[in-house]
Amino acid sequence: MKLIERVIGKRVVYSGHYLSTEQQTVVLPDGRQAIRDIVHPPDAVAIVPIDNAGHIYLVRQYRLAIRRAIYEIPAGIIDHGERPATTARRECEEEIGFRPKRLVKLCTFYSAVGFSTGSIQLFLALGLIPGRAGQHDTSEFLQVHAIPFERALRWVAANRIVDAKSIIGILWAQQRLALQRS
Repeated sequence: MKLIERVIGKRVVYSGHYLSTEQQTVVLPDGRQAIRDIVHPPDAVAIVPIDNAGHIYLVRQYRLAIRRAIYEIPAGIIDHGERPATTARRECEEEIGFRPKRLVKLCTFYSAVGFSTGSIQLFLALGLIPGRAGQHDTSEFLQVHAIPFERALRWVAANRIVDAKSIIGILWAQQRLALQRS
């Protein structure tokens, strides 16, 4: 049996500024039909910025969906036609006020494959140099925090950092940095 679902119908349920949703009718591998709700957010990048002293830069912001302020790595939406590395550099400068001299692509992941098409390309940003701070979206209110990278790892282990892209980014960066040292 082939593990594939064939789409036989689509209906747009919602189309907004940031995302759209569809209800899709599919034929399952065994021939039965099922309904799938699919969310289409824009693709994005996330950046793990680490300075020469070993500090990671996190942003703290209020997230209405979970009704609390949380620590996250910088991230942003890839503009139409923009290269992900360009987005990563732009978002790093806009959100934390530093430009990376070097970007290392860590991975691409999908945060919710059961219902979402959105992907996030993850980068490690090294060799941070001062850029223009405070250029972020006027609807974003961010606090920038530079903390030792080891503390960020402890925050992940203690579930103080709860954002999936940040957890993945910090753990990938730990692995990459350990490989560079050996």
